[in-house]
Amino acid sequence: MRIATTSSRTPSLKSVAIGAAVALLSGIAINSIAAAAPGAYDKQFLSKAADAGSTEIAASKLAQSKSSNGDVKQFADAMVTQHTQVADELKQLAGSKQIAVSDAPGARHKAQLDKLGRLEGRQFDTEYAASIGVAAHKDAVKLFTDASQKASDPDIKAFAVKTLPALQHHLDMANALHAALAK
Repeated sequence: MRIATTSSRTPSLKSVAIGAAVALLSGIAINSIAAAAPGAYDKQFLSKAADAGSTEIAASKLAQSKSSNGDVKQFADAMVTQHTQVADELKQLAGSKQIAVSDAPGARHKAQLDKLGRLEGRQFDTEYAASIGVAAHKDAVKLFTDASQKASDPDIKAFAVKTLPALQHHLDMANALHAALAK
């Protein structure tokens, strides 16, 4: 006995159209997901920025407790406050991109902090102003300038552009502090 079927082995125009639409939409979805994912440069920028920021905060907290110089303490207070705000924004941005960033300094910066922690008095103040104030902010300005031009993710690029003027201001403050301590 033969069973009758309503469909033939040749695809109907309707099933071909549905298949093409599904394939097209799948391709669009995959492309939009790939476009939304930050690239390697963006991830590296966020990681380096988090490391630099946590180092600034840790060193400035050290300066708050170790320095007896009012100008150094004032600079350190500003750095703790402002870098903590930027670190919070960075963590929120990284989290929204499913990128994990550390809130602790990396190994190289930990060694720098250990060295700084062994210094006292004027030697501490001068080293803090030179290495954390000036040198670290020069590095941060370069990092954020590069990211403002090279980041592929628009949110990460906007974060770099928005943060850069404050870092440049910190560098100006650090240069003035370093010059004052050299007198």
